[in-house]
Amino acid sequence: MPLRALKSHPSPLYRLPGTALVLIACTLAVLLTTIMLAAFAWRDRSATVDRVTTIATTAGMLVAEHAARLVETSDLILRRAMEQAGPPGTPLPADRATWERLSELARATPYVTAIWLGDAQGNAVLTTHDFPTPRLNAADRDFFQAHAAADGRPLPGGLFLGRLDSSRYDNAPAIVLSRALRGADGALRGIATVTVSQRYFRELYHSIDIGFPATVSLMRADGAVLVREPMAGGGDAGAITARRAIDRFGLRTEVSIVREAALLPWRERVDTYVSYGVLALLTVAGMGALAMQRARRQHQAEDALQRAHDTLEERVHQRTAELQDANGRLEGAVADKEILLKEVQHRVKNNLTVICSLLRLQAGRLDERARVAFDESLRRIQSMSLVHELLYRSPEPARINFADCLRQLSDSLLRASGAPVRVVVEAEDWIVDVDRAMPLALIASELISNALRHAFPDGHAGTVRVLLRPDGDGVRMAVADDGVGLPADLPAPTNARRRGGLGLMLVQSLANQAHAALAIERGNGTTFTLTLSMAERRSKAA
Repeated sequence: MPLRALKSHPSPLYRLPGTALVLIACTLAVLLTTIMLAAFAWRDRSATVDRVTTIATTAGMLVAEHAARLVETSDLILRRAMEQAGPPGTPLPADRATWERLSELARATPYVTAIWLGDAQGNAVLTTHDFPTPRLNAADRDFFQAHAAADGRPLPGGLFLGRLDSSRYDNAPAIVLSRALRGADGALRGIATVTVSQRYFRELYHSIDIGFPATVSLMRADGAVLVREPMAGGGDAGAITARRAIDRFGLRTEVSIVREAALLPWRERVDTYVSYGVLALLTVAGMGALAMQRARRQHQAEDALQRAHDTLEERVHQRTAELQDANGRLEGAVADKEILLKEVQHRVKNNLTVICSLLRLQAGRLDERARVAFDESLRRIQSMSLVHELLYRSPEPARINFADCLRQLSDSLLRASGAPVRVVVEAEDWIVDVDRAMPLALIASELISNALRHAFPDGHAGTVRVLLRPDGDGVRMAVADDGVGLPADLPAPTNARRRGGLGLMLVQSLANQAHAALAIERGNGTTFTLTLSMAERRSKAA
C-alpha cells in the first residue's frame, strides 16, 4: 500500500505516530511475556505436584501390598498357634512340648518376634521368649480389651491389630496381631497373639527411593497408627499425601511427601524463568528504543520513499503491459504452430492414404507375385499413416501413446489377413516421440504380419501375443506366436543382410534406427523380442 494511502487510512492506528505504535507494541510484548512466563511457571508447578502425587501413590500401593502380604502371613502363623491351644473346654497348654512347637513356628518366620497365649484374665500362659513363662498380665493392653469388650461376639474379621510401644525383651516397638480363643459356649477362653517387629516394615520403607523427604505410615481404619516412619527429614506439615486402604484387614497406608521439598526443584526453575523474563524484557526495551529511533528517521524518508514508490509503480504497470502483450503474441504463435503441425500430420496422413489408393489401383493390373510385393508396401505405408493419424489426434503434436498404436495396428492387420487367428495385445501406456514411434510401428507391423501369414499355414488357428512392458531402465516389446516356428535355415538377425529375407532385414535395420536390441527365440512357436534402453537413448540424444 502506498504511504499516501496509509496516511489517509480510516483506522486510527494508521494515523498514530511511529513512536506511539512502538510504545504500544513494547507494552503488549511486556504483558505477553509476563503472562506466558506466569502460565509456564504455573503449569510447571501443577506438573510437579502431579508427578509427586503419582510417586506417592505408587509408593502407597507398594507399601499396602507389602503390609497385606506380611499381615496375611502373620495371621496364618497366628491360626497355627491357636491350633496348639487345644480344643474348646480344655485348659490352655503350658507344657514344654507345646512351647517348643510354638518356638519352632516363631523361628521359622524371621519377622515374628514372639507368640503368646494368655488366659481370659490376661495372664500369660505360654510365650516363646521364656520357659517356664514368667508372670505377665496384658489386661491393660488394647488388644485384650478389644476382645474382652466384644462380649462373646467375634470382632469383624476376628483379627485385631495393635501396637506395642516397647518390648520387654528387645525394647523395640512392634505390631501385635491377636485373635480370641473361645470356649464351647462362646465365652472368652483366652487370647493368642503374634508379635511382628516393625523393623521389617521400616526396611521396606527405606528401600523405596521416593526421592523427597517423606513419611510412611501404616494405621488402622480408626486412625490408630501402627507404624510411622519419617525418612530423610519427612514430616506431615504441608505434605502431599496419598492414601490406600487394605479393606480385608481394616488397615490403610499413607505416604506423605513434604510439599516444600517437592516444590524445591520447581522453585529453582522459577528463578530461571524470571531470569529469562528479565532478559526478554531488557531485549524488548532495547529493541523498542532502536525502533523509536528508526521511526523518527522513517518519518523523514517517507516523502522520498513515496516518490520512488510512485515511479516504480508506474514502471511496473508499463512493464506488465508490455509482458502481457508479448505473452499474448507468444501464445498465439504457439497455438498457430500447433495447428500447423497438426495440419501437416493430417496432410501427411491423407497423402499416404492417397498413395495407398493409387497402389491398390495399380496392383489390380499386376500378376499374383507382384501383387504380394505391392500388398507388403501398402501395409508398411498404412503403418506409417496410422502413426501420423495418432499424432494428429494426440494432445502433444510430436508424441503418441505407443500402446494405442499397437492395439489399432493389430486390429487392422488381423482384419486385413482374414486368418482364424486370435491377436492378444498386452501393452502398458508408453508415451514416445515420433522419431522412435515410426520405426517401432514398422517393426511391429512387419512382425505381426509375418506371424499372421506364415505361422499358421493351411488355415490353422492360433494366437499371436503382442507385449509392451517396462523392463528395468527401458521398455521391452515382444511379438510371440504358437505357430509352426521359423524355418531352421532362416538366418539370425545379424546375418539377415547376407542371406536374403527382406522382412527380417528391414526389422533389423529399423531396430538399429530405434537404438534397440533384437532377439529371436524358437521353440513352441517364435518370439521376437525388442529391448529399448532409455538410458542409451538419453545419452545419444545428449
